[in-house]
Amino acid sequence: MLPVLFRIPLPGGASLPLHTYGLLIAIGFMVGIWLAQREAARRGQDPRRLADLAFWILVSALVGSRVYYMLVNPGEFFSPARFLVSTPFGRIPRVLAVWQGGLVFYGGFIGAALTAAWYLRRQRMGFLEHADTLIPSVALGHFFGRLGCFGAGCCWGDVAHGHLPWAARFPPESLAFQSFADRPDPGQYLAADRLSTLPLHPTQLYEAFGELGLFLLLVLLVRPRKRFHGQVLAAWLMLYAVLRTGVEAFRGDVERGVILGLGVGQWTSIAIFAAGAAVWARARRPAPAGAGEAPAPAGGR
Repeated sequence: MLPVLFRIPLPGGASLPLHTYGLLIAIGFMVGIWLAQREAARRGQDPRRLADLAFWILVSALVGSRVYYMLVNPGEFFSPARFLVSTPFGRIPRVLAVWQGGLVFYGGFIGAALTAAWYLRRQRMGFLEHADTLIPSVALGHFFGRLGCFGAGCCWGDVAHGHLPWAARFPPESLAFQSFADRPDPGQYLAADRLSTLPLHPTQLYEAFGELGLFLLLVLLVRPRKRFHGQVLAAWLMLYAVLRTGVEAFRGDVERGVILGLGVGQWTSIAIFAAGAAVWARARRPAPAGAGEAPAPAGGR
């Protein structure tokens, strides 16, 4: 950060840009953890253990989101011509160049969820009650992350045919433009002067503000009226799956993978919705006397 903030010259005249994508993901993570720790303290949970868990969530989310993307786009990483990428400090494997995009939220969420389950079980901390504490922060962090996607021009939408006042054009430096330029029919996606894409649905913003709405819904309506542990988690799983499925209908990055007419994200949303419904159905049942977590008091905390 020092060369960036104070413009310290780097060896050989190299530059070290501050990418909006990475910056907003970092902001989202820090704000989310801060809010989760505040909520943990209010609920009588241990904020320090939650901070320890946050580190493992960060690592597993990055790995999971990258692995998910690689599974859908193997040729982008393992073809001889694209295996390495140039940086100011030399050539490195493309898999490490996360600042160029290529992180899938669902992959990161699955990796983080598995890691959280392992950590909470090892620390003998109730999974559902701590998941209820963390999940609103996931929604808010994802809001910042999708703003970063808009800045990078990844996760772009399809061409907005007709007049759409909020349609977005992406410049040649964006991932959207570069992807369209590599397609067999780039003229269908790029402006005639080749200085930008055609107007596209800003699906990054659709999802960003959708997640912001889910965050407000969880903290203002669901959590204050919580009746059982796992209710906030289950509500987000189902609501986000619906949001993501709707947004995917406007996506234009077929590189994310399409199977039987549906994007991989839509198929994953079906599984996530089913998981949320299962959590809701199972968690709302009263626990047998002396077993498991005690139900949350009426009205929640």
